[in-house]
Amino acid sequence: MSANPYFPNLFSPIKVGTKTIKNRIEAAPALFAFLHYQDCPQMRFKSESIERAYRMLEAKAAGGAGSVVLGELSPNHTYCKRFPFEPDIDFTSRDDEIFRITKRTAEMIKSYGALPIGELLSTGEIKTNIGDGINPKGPSEKDLDDGITHVDAFTREEIQEHIREHITACKWFEAAGWEGVMIHCGHGWLPAQFLSPAYNKRTDEYGGSFENRARFTIELLSQLREAMGPDFLIEIRVSGSEHLKGGLEIEDTVKYCKLCEPYIDLIHVSSGHYLSSSRSWEFTTAYAPHGANIENAAIIKQNVNIPVAVVGGINSPEQAEQAIASGKVDMVSLGRQFFADPAFPKKAAEGRADEIRRCLRCGRCYPGPSGEHETEIWTVKFPPLDSCTINPDTVWPASYHQVLPERMPVPQCARKVLIVGGGCGGLQAAITAADRGHKVILCEKSDKLGGIINFTDHTDHKVDIRNFKDLLVREVMKRPVEVRLNCEVTPGMIGEIAPEAVILAVGSDDLILPIEGIENAVTAMEVYDRDFAGLGKSTIVLGGGLVGCEAAADYIDHGIETTIVEMKGSLMPETTGLYRTAVHDFIDSHGGKYEVGAKVVKVGKDFVVAEQNGKEITLKADSVVNAMGRRAHSTEALKAAIQVPCWEIGDCVRARQIGDAVREGWTAAMEIV
Repeated sequence: MSANPYFPNLFSPIKVGTKTIKNRIEAAPALFAFLHYQDCPQMRFKSESIERAYRMLEAKAAGGAGSVVLGELSPNHTYCKRFPFEPDIDFTSRDDEIFRITKRTAEMIKSYGALPIGELLSTGEIKTNIGDGINPKGPSEKDLDDGITHVDAFTREEIQEHIREHITACKWFEAAGWEGVMIHCGHGWLPAQFLSPAYNKRTDEYGGSFENRARFTIELLSQLREAMGPDFLIEIRVSGSEHLKGGLEIEDTVKYCKLCEPYIDLIHVSSGHYLSSSRSWEFTTAYAPHGANIENAAIIKQNVNIPVAVVGGINSPEQAEQAIASGKVDMVSLGRQFFADPAFPKKAAEGRADEIRRCLRCGRCYPGPSGEHETEIWTVKFPPLDSCTINPDTVWPASYHQVLPERMPVPQCARKVLIVGGGCGGLQAAITAADRGHKVILCEKSDKLGGIINFTDHTDHKVDIRNFKDLLVREVMKRPVEVRLNCEVTPGMIGEIAPEAVILAVGSDDLILPIEGIENAVTAMEVYDRDFAGLGKSTIVLGGGLVGCEAAADYIDHGIETTIVEMKGSLMPETTGLYRTAVHDFIDSHGGKYEVGAKVVKVGKDFVVAEQNGKEITLKADSVVNAMGRRAHSTEALKAAIQVPCWEIGDCVRARQIGDAVREGWTAAMEIV
């Protein structure tokens, strides 16, 4: 077979154990397996999630992945149960509904030429407290810091029983047509707990020396291999480094992988720890490098003789190709990137890499546990999952309030659609409406498309958003969309155009509060337009929401001494999870300063007066930036002139995020029939 002309290494087949995988792209276990089973009798509530979860997996296989991993099933449903709504799977059954669904899923993945792989995960002591009265089990007995949870230590007999549970689960997967399993040995789960001296305080043969601490994993893998034979693929997921004080480092992982090597076929290198998802790079954000784990994976590959895959912030086929071509890794594993664009492999293989929607690493799809940063005092431990910021067709199975494309009727005819505003929402609406056969006129009052996210042209922290903005513009230009720049739509113009449907995407403007001297502050968007000129050596940012903090991070990155003033008691009070931690940590670690609980009362060109704790404070700097938020542009005059179906989307409804505008633009276009 001839080499792919665009990415020859990425699309070359690879032998893993006795299996041949068609290319070097693995779809990582980024979808909870239990979502497949929410209609089953064992579940506590009913939903339509099975087909949605199935469809998300199918998109990965149909999009060209070489292997597809089904995420997170526990071989034990008592002390390893993570969520109260997980089903209690009978791994000895071969004729219940869960088994039939699992078999159907494997057959679907195979129908696209991909290998189906299951993932088994044991929680150990970090089992979620779901109120079931069952203590978690770990390497050692202890009380957790929450003051509630007691951890029981595994006995020798329980260790062997748990290994047998893994074997039973693997045989269940095999009977359902799955080609192998991934055993999760990283992210602080049970095998990593046994390996880590921070968790493992045992004095028997499973504690003490490195070899003893690795014994649980080696006995598990060796017995799995003996039970399953050579033709069942066994992959392990490891953290190259836990990136935590006192945590496992790359030297530990290399030794560990060498001990595991005789019993496994593939090593999948991640990083981090579940209890510190942002700081440990379990999930990378825009404040971490792309391909964050490639160098650690390369070190592991130098020390073993089996294939090595790497996951972590890889969102471009160019970086994936280079990592494989250089010999650093054998495969790449993509998690959230498959949400952003499940057709990533297909587009890259066909020379359409410029059409790939590249993951923003924004954390919208999976925000991560809240409370990681010390200032985050929210009680919500797990913020809700959401649809992908840049792919409105990726909807978590629990999000039934959102429009699903398979439920939308085909348009009755081609409608004349007027879209007012060329920001990300308007651009997405234009793309979707054109793809559904409508005649689209897109009017933008400025001289270029992109709207507010054109500010990303001036910041490297937002390179992924910049790429997305540029992609939207390219995609519009490829379609038969009539684009009118320098065109501010008036009520009279709507009558002249005579559209059959209108989408208003007129955006927002800087919020200017009635504060004495506020005119002395430059707005955050003006700073970007000036490419940071005029701020001087120091600046004060008014507003410590996400917009203000991200702007402050950019100023700090340009060597500008920056102080943030926020009225509420903490920075970014509207945000939770791993992305908030990443932004806050960047500010903290790069010398940013902030005053919280401080209400601005007066602004000068080089000073700010605020009230804090009943006292007046004065801050001085070379400049002041107003980042207190955005205000929706009024649509009342335009709506009064519209006599046809009309949708308002994005910031002109209320100032929000890119994902809201993209989703609403897509939804509006889908509803035009």
